[in-house]
Amino acid sequence: MELLAKLGINWQLLIAQIVNFTIVVGVLGYFIYKPFLNLLDSRAERIRKAMEDAKHVENQMQEMEALRLEEMKKLDKESGAYFERVRKEVDVMRDELMLNAKKEAEGILQNAMRRIDEERRAMMEDVMKTVNKVVISMTEKILEREFSAADQERIAKNLVADLPKNLK
Repeated sequence: MELLAKLGINWQLLIAQIVNFTIVVGVLGYFIYKPFLNLLDSRAERIRKAMEDAKHVENQMQEMEALRLEEMKKLDKESGAYFERVRKEVDVMRDELMLNAKKEAEGILQNAMRRIDEERRAMMEDVMKTVNKVVISMTEKILEREFSAADQERIAKNLVADLPKNLK
């Protein structure tokens, strides 16, 4: 201790200073440093938790986006299948309508052809009756002048029988 006294250091004061410093450091450490460290630790924990939450939310968003894309693909497939089914139904309906229209057109055409045939037959009958009357009338006039009644009747029958064949 003499050495300290030669150097001008009061050892009692030095010990008091060391004790004071230790008390101040202990008090500051207990009341300020530990709460400050706890505050920093809690803040670091909150930041870490916020980062984990943000990462978790980002993962959820990615999962939701993947689900949304999957649902969109599913809806695209379903709508494609629906449109394909509707197109097939439209094709079937169009084919049925075309078939019905063809059948109806054929029926109308057959009715028209039948009416034309009936009208042609009726017209031919009228023409045949008129021609028969004219031929008979002319034949009667010619036969009255040159032939006997039996000859006239035989020639008229032959003309009436041969006239339809000659008109075709």
